[in-house]
Amino acid sequence: MTFDPGPIIGICWIAFSLAWVILAMVYGGGGRRQTTAGAIGLRLMMLAAAYLSIRYGDAVRPFGASTGGVAEAGAILCMLGLAFAIWARVSLGRSWGMPMALHDAPELVTSGPYRYVRHPIYTGMGAMLIGTSLVFPVAAVPCAITIVYTVLAARREERDMQQRFPGAYPDYTRRSKFLVPFLY
Repeated sequence: MTFDPGPIIGICWIAFSLAWVILAMVYGGGGRRQTTAGAIGLRLMMLAAAYLSIRYGDAVRPFGASTGGVAEAGAILCMLGLAFAIWARVSLGRSWGMPMALHDAPELVTSGPYRYVRHPIYTGMGAMLIGTSLVFPVAAVPCAITIVYTVLAARREERDMQQRFPGAYPDYTRRSKFLVPFLY
């Protein structure tokens, strides 16, 4: 009997989506949104790419097939990324959405996974995307594009956080990493 990591990837992304919907209901939507047509289009493209990669990943292999060990490592990385992202979302509570959403009384969250990295939701998503690519190599290009987008978004959020918390944020950046715990 062989282990098929493919369904794990799909289950992780479904769990991620459900967790975001449930946590938005529990904690609220995250303030007033500033949504652009481009941001909506990119999110829809990411969802379509994830669906197509998972649905047809076994049939289309332009980069070759993953070996069993690589695919299993990808599934594990995807599960760890899911757990890290959900931990981060729960830690944010009602502060979620910031700084892309405007809150009346913003709070700088530095506990939970925010002790280690300043953008742990992006970190978790990045791990999920890399894990997905290891299981379904056809997903490598859309996943890489999404990771670049999240790094650029995190850089923009860094500037926003510096403006919103000019006293506390510089100290926080000195004691935490940008995206990768203990490294970067």
